[in-house]
Amino acid sequence: MTDKIENRTETYDLLAHLLTYPDAEFDSGLQECAQKLRTNDSEFNLQFAKWQESTGSLPLEDRQELYARTFDMSPKCTLEIGWHLFGEQYDRGTFLVWMRGQLRELGLPESTDLTDHARHALAVLGRLEADKADNFATACVLPSLETVRDGLKQMESPYELLVDAICHLLEAQHGPAQRDLNSLPILNGQHEELFRAESM
Repeated sequence: MTDKIENRTETYDLLAHLLTYPDAEFDSGLQECAQKLRTNDSEFNLQFAKWQESTGSLPLEDRQELYARTFDMSPKCTLEIGWHLFGEQYDRGTFLVWMRGQLRELGLPESTDLTDHARHALAVLGRLEADKADNFATACVLPSLETVRDGLKQMESPYELLVDAICHLLEAQHGPAQRDLNSLPILNGQHEELFRAESM
């Protein structure tokens, strides 16, 4: 593993920002993001630089179209990590509720995206205590983003470079993906408890 990132919250917030639908604010802040995201991880830096080079010269409208075409047209590439973990199973709904609880607990705002969107997951990940962060990253976030990355390879989308860079960084910081959801409350018989808390 590479050295741990000193300011994990800021780094993961920036990564979350890069996975949002591009608007004028996104476009103007891209260079600042690129400067702040330089790490000691050469593989991350290389993939990120390739992604920036391949998309940085695109007009905003073209970047918006690329984003929508990449992430909104195929279930394999959706950024809703709960979909990749659970599909249409009952646990997906429970996971959405669990994520809403995490956002509230950490003082993070919701958005027009569902609560299990990668942007929310990365923001949460950046604020969890180390052990919980490692568990959430390896059991939920990384396996889902690896699935997205594999789907993007088939599409030949430049966003594959960005998602691959994020996957590499998460693995370096937290360890390899492990599809072990049993340690999360969503599969520990707490469905009713979570939904009861949500309705209060």
